Amino acid sequence: MKDIKIVIPSHKRWNRIRTTSAVYGATLCVEESQAEIYKKCNPGVELIVHPDSIKGLSRKRDWIIKHVGDCFMLDDDIDHLSRIYTEKGEESVVDPEVAYEIIQMTGYAARKAGAFLFGFSSSPTPISFNSLNPVQLSGYVTGCAHGVLEGSKLWYSPDIICNEDYWISLLNAHHHRLIWKDTRFYWAQKDTFVNRGGLAEFRNVENEEKDFLLLQKVFGSVVELRKSTGKSNLRHPFQKSLKLPF
Repeated sequence: MKDIKIVIPSHKRWNRIRTTSAVYGATLCVEESQAEIYKKCNPGVELIVHPDSIKGLSRKRDWIIKHVGDCFMLDDDIDHLSRIYTEKGEESVVDPEVAYEIIQMTGYAARKAGAFLFGFSSSPTPISFNSLNPVQLSGYVTGCAHGVLEGSKLWYSPDIICNEDYWISLLNAHHHRLIWKDTRFYWAQKDTFVNRGGLAEFRNVENEEKDFLLLQKVFGSVVELRKSTGKSNLRHPFQKSLKLPF
């Protein structure tokens, strides 16, 4: 199996890229009209350029998996990869070179297991980590950090505006059943929901509602509205949860 390409989809954040410092060997994927300024602000970083007609993150992700092949996509505001299973006083931040190897090994394990979609923990807290079940074979991958391997039946709907991670997780459950999630590691973001550019240009309550209705229309009642609890408050009324039957 060839190396998995680590790709950072980015839009209008040429001077605020964090992720290239979090993992070795990552490539920026940008619009043709923004390529020159991205190159100027990120010297030495490889660029993958797509036509300006590819608008929106879902379309960009779909273009990536069709043109790049085996890939792992990271948002451009990733600060570092964290090791969740640490002892008291042990450093949790993973070096960029090691982060690269972890992506490669996780993708290789996913391929050997017969999975096409792979990722890592969606929770940074050690209390959510089950040391007796470190790899999950069902569930959801976060949009900020997930991989898609060649040969799948996966694609990203151009009608999904803010929730392409829910779309791809549900589509994967429908077609392939199996996912590969290594919950020992978590990709830590900065400035999510407030960082100018990127998906922040499109993320609002109206579009979240449109996404929720589309996901329910396509995938049915497994897509539910999340209920507020005493432990966490909702950021908006259309936050979702998935109740997959397997």
